[in-house]
Amino acid sequence: MKANTIYQMDCLDGIKQIQSNSVTLIIADPPYFLGMTHNGSKGSFVDLAICKPFFLELFKEFKRILRPDGVVFYFTDWRGYAFYYPLFDSVLSAKNLIIWDKLSGPGSFYSYCHELILFHTSNTKLHLGGSNIWRNHSFGNEAKYTNGTKVHPTQKPKELIQKMIEQHSQIGDLICDPFCGSGTTALVARTMKRDFIGFELDLANFKIMRERLQRDLTQIETIDAT
Repeated sequence: MKANTIYQMDCLDGIKQIQSNSVTLIIADPPYFLGMTHNGSKGSFVDLAICKPFFLELFKEFKRILRPDGVVFYFTDWRGYAFYYPLFDSVLSAKNLIIWDKLSGPGSFYSYCHELILFHTSNTKLHLGGSNIWRNHSFGNEAKYTNGTKVHPTQKPKELIQKMIEQHSQIGDLICDPFCGSGTTALVARTMKRDFIGFELDLANFKIMRERLQRDLTQIETIDAT
């Protein structure tokens, strides 16, 4: 696997080719599979449950490629948390749960205004302070569309990713995003002079992301498996 490259392939297959103890920071935003998201799509818990062996193996690969002082941020929502937490904690050990307050959201009952971020590190010398509630505006209702400034239904704001990278990496460190989506993590990482490697299986998403990165960033390569 070559640094500063995004591969159109299954992330588990790709991560198995990354050198052990080489990654400083993993930022993972997997498909949620269930519930209502900002783009109005729905799924079921069955979709998530059948993926258990995949995610268990993926977390083991996270542990292998992470440096001893490495960090993982893993996005989920209130429905997926019950599934992900036991798997994540059994392999990596969850050190904290961050609440991302999006300040707005959909929902006919109480609005879905937050997402959850599992946090892992083995660095016993790390002392951060501050709150585990992070407030960053999401894309709100724009997320129902894929044109304009919004190119992916679950795209995260640059400011949120920037905070993670600033606090947990240095210039030249390697960052991995297993589910690249719109390429926001790649874009922010390279802008901040970090090396990056990522994967995106969905070809349609990959092509949209490639167009975005070619427009906004010339320092990263995309490799289409087809």
